[in-house]
Amino acid sequence: MKTSRSKLFALALALALAIGLSFSTVALIPAHAAATQADLDYSTAVSKVSVDFGKATSAWATSVANPPSLAFGKKYNDYKTRALKGTNALLVVIAKMKALTPTSGFPKSGPLLKKTALAYEKAVGMTKTAITKNDSKLMEKANKGILDASTALASWGAVYADEVAALNG
Repeated sequence: MKTSRSKLFALALALALAIGLSFSTVALIPAHAAATQADLDYSTAVSKVSVDFGKATSAWATSVANPPSLAFGKKYNDYKTRALKGTNALLVVIAKMKALTPTSGFPKSGPLLKKTALAYEKAVGMTKTAITKNDSKLMEKANKGILDASTALASWGAVYADEVAALNG
């Protein structure tokens, strides 16, 4: 299971870096004739949740990294407690992401963000179960789910940036 968790850590770290870089380059929608106040509020909420997601993902990656080789004893219990705490914190942020209500200015990226959040919720939930049960096969599935969710996030980011640009005129 150590190899799977190492891969998971690498994926989560890469994801955190990608999120940080992509959202630092997407500006909030300035006041413009094509953008409504609701669009601005939604974009602001997306930016805030994105920053929180990046922070939570980074903390989660650290919490699941370097599991002990033996799945019993104090070292393992400490690891498991830390990993589950980080996982639960990430799931809270994912729930906030899912709760965002897109405006009409984001007809494509809004649904894509919800789909992405659901993909992360499923993959991170699988990770939580895999850690709880010490299940390496489930961890492999979770790793694939995280890759798929990361791909969905990249697609969402491109569509979101296009919609922001369109609203900016």
